[in-house]
Amino acid sequence: MELYITLAVMAFMIINFLWQKFPMGLTTMACCTLLAIFKVLTPSEAFQGFTNNSIILVAPMMALSVAITKTSIVPRIRAMVDDLGSKTGMALVFFFFLVTIAFVQFIPATATFSILVVFLTTLSNSGEVTASRLLMPMLGISCAWKGYIPIGMGATSFATINARYETIINNPDYLLKMMDKFKVAAIPVIALTLWCLFAWRLLPKEGNVSAKGMKEVKETKVLPPAQEKLVFIVFAAVMAVLVLNKWTGSLMYIAPAAGIIILIYGGALTVPEVTKALTADMIFLMAGVLGVAAAMSKSGAGDLIGNAILSVLGGHPSSLFVMFLFTVVTIVMTTIMSNSATANILYTVAATVCLAGNWDPRGIMLIIAIGNVISLGFPSGAAETALIYAAGNYSLKDVWKFTVPYILIAIVTIAFSANLFFPIYG
Repeated sequence: MELYITLAVMAFMIINFLWQKFPMGLTTMACCTLLAIFKVLTPSEAFQGFTNNSIILVAPMMALSVAITKTSIVPRIRAMVDDLGSKTGMALVFFFFLVTIAFVQFIPATATFSILVVFLTTLSNSGEVTASRLLMPMLGISCAWKGYIPIGMGATSFATINARYETIINNPDYLLKMMDKFKVAAIPVIALTLWCLFAWRLLPKEGNVSAKGMKEVKETKVLPPAQEKLVFIVFAAVMAVLVLNKWTGSLMYIAPAAGIIILIYGGALTVPEVTKALTADMIFLMAGVLGVAAAMSKSGAGDLIGNAILSVLGGHPSSLFVMFLFTVVTIVMTTIMSNSATANILYTVAATVCLAGNWDPRGIMLIIAIGNVISLGFPSGAAETALIYAAGNYSLKDVWKFTVPYILIAIVTIAFSANLFFPIYG
């Protein structure tokens, strides 16, 4: 009976992820509650995700990222955008790409483009570099670079990924380290950046780029110099602990929490700001997925799903073929539905397959993490994608010469790189 209940709860979770009617964190909490009610898991087992090391690391790191947005970094970058008058040709392309890369490290991509579209509308259609030609490549740059640089939330992305599968595959040798995503994503990032640098000319030169309907991004009051200095010191110290985790050990998991406590006492963060970050939907989502994963392992549902998919793939499939298959599935799914829904469905499914096949899961998990943000093919892929299509007044036929090769480059390079560093047979 536990097997059937778990499968039903799993189906409920996937359907709600696809439906997107309710927050994903609410869905996973409902799943954990159902698993406890029907005694598939004990209450402590169902909600054990909240005490997971990865959650303890990621949750306060989100609050620490809030502190960074209160410093002068973002306003300084915005001020650079005002200097557009002296930029022409490829210098203008480089400038906007660099600004996009910088912005998406600290603020959400939707907010990034809400800011940048306004400046793009000031460009003339008379030159070679026009707003219509820059907007979609800037989205391509955002897709490639978001979460790539190991700073801020990018520094904890490995822990976020680990949290999605470590309950199913509890071999510590198969957990990702801080720089694993960075090295696997390097080849795709370089290839996609080069494509954006040269392929912007394939987009229509003249277009009707409009900032109408863009959300106004509220200015955040910059901290006083003393508090700003405190934020930089704390942030640098936390990053150092994360980077040096080989020596700092378990201190890595509590460093962000210690950092936000210091910032609260120092006045750089308020308790409501920290509370809001710690109770973000993403935290409930991650903790809830861990509960569902525990039920799949305990009830045997994971073995059932994993073996079923493994039987379709064959007894000993090529590692590169498996990587290519998961890359295609990830990017196709994230092209037509949200990044979060894609990732949260595929992490669990992939983990069960890897467990059944006794595969090293790291390459496949990184494929899902890197590939699920390649969401520029259709407006439904992500909120920022919908914004770009609307602002640029793009139709699919306007952009396919840019987007289709971009997606193909992403598929080939992500699959190749993941197989190069983490083949499934070790």
